[in-house]
Parts: sequence; C-alpha cells; structure tokens
Amino acid sequence: MRTGVLILTFVIAVAFFISASQIIAADAGAQSVSAADRLSIEQSRYSGQWKGDDLTVEYSYSKDQGQMDISGNIRFASFLILGYTRLEDFRLGAIFLDENGRVLKEIGLVANHDAFDLIPFNHRINLPPNAVFMAFSYQGKATGVRRGRTSFWFYPIH
Repeated sequence: MRTGVLILTFVIAVAFFISASQIIAADAGAQSVSAADRLSIEQSRYSGQWKGDDLTVEYSYSKDQGQMDISGNIRFASFLILGYTRLEDFRLGAIFLDENGRVLKEIGLVANHDAFDLIPFNHRINLPPNAVFMAFSYQGKATGVRRGRTSFWFYPIH
C-alpha cells in the first residue's frame, strides 16, 4: 500500500513540475519593457543620458556588424552620496529589446562596486538580431552610520 502512495505522489509531483515549467517558459517569452523605459538603438552612433531615481547613466554607443561598443559613467543621486557611506552589491545591466519591447537579451555592465564614486564601464556586445531598443536596470544596497541600510533598484521588465 505504501508503494502505491509513493508512486502516486511521485507522478503528481512530476505532473506539477511539467505544468510549472510550461507556465514559466510561456511567461519568459512574454517579458517586455514599457515604451517609457525604452531607449532607441537604431542609430549607428549615439551619446545620451538616462536618469533613474537613484542614479544617472551617461552613455555612448557605436554599432557595426551586429556588435555594439557601449561605454559610459554612472553617477549616483546626491541623497545616496550624502546619506550613505558604503555601496554594496551594485549591479548595472542592459536589456536589449525588439520593436515591440520584448526582451531579447540581458547583459551585465557593472558588478560589485563598493563606493559611490563615478563608476565607468566599457563593453563590446554581440547584439541579438532584431534589437532596436535598450533599457537599463540596476540594483544595490547602501549603508550608513545614521541611516542604516537600504536597498535600491530599477527593473523595467514586466
């Protein structure tokens, strides 16, 4: 009798796992970024600035033959610089999107900086086919003597 219950439990678990995997795969294909958070990358060269609530990214890129050279600097908002003394687990990412804002590829541009100094970055990226937009994402933690610890992030994918 116990063997039957174990087999039935196993079969139910496998069925649940397969169903969950299909749902996750369907949702992953539907991930997109709203129009307000998209930056066009249709020009062969561009320099600009993107402002988030916690930081500003000054960036420039040039594209050729399916590749992009992207470089820039990250400047943190004054409330972070003046209110906290240490930056932890900071990451800046770029998200490449098709003409409908659907996610094609995510890459990391900066990882693990520990100070609120100007942070430079410079990367050569293989662009996914059909990429016409880009968006930035970031996350980090800040600590300070008087303010304690806080987390900050921006992740435009929904």
